[in-house]
Amino acid sequence: MKQAKMINRLIEIKQRAADAAETAHVAARLAVTAAEETQRQAVAGWKHFVETAAEVRSVADLEDRDRQYKWLRKLIDDAEKKVAVAHADEAAKRELMTEARIELRRYETWLENTQAVARAEQARLQRLQDDEVAARKGRASNA
Repeated sequence: MKQAKMINRLIEIKQRAADAAETAHVAARLAVTAAEETQRQAVAGWKHFVETAAEVRSVADLEDRDRQYKWLRKLIDDAEKKVAVAHADEAAKRELMTEARIELRRYETWLENTQAVARAEQARLQRLQDDEVAARKGRASNA
């Protein structure tokens, strides 16, 4: 039973690690969602810019429109990069979460196997004791 206690403590540690990995994955997933929303907003701003025909009357108007174009394009490019980084981070966190769950399950299986072996050993000892008692009774009744 000492071994089972030790395994239980290890399982508690692995459970905390799995919980932490899952929390990190959820946070990464939320970051992906936020980055995708930022990207959607940037694209929507771009579409609005393209669809609204601004009146260009001078070179200054044209330069202003060009600055807006470049700024909106930069917003979209930055948003796309953030989405890619967020997806990569989320994938890495998902992998860590999966590994932590597998490791936890490995320890849980170890505990189950240890308990099964202990039960089998206890049953074997009980059978030996029962056989010994039966043999004593048989010898006592024959004498």
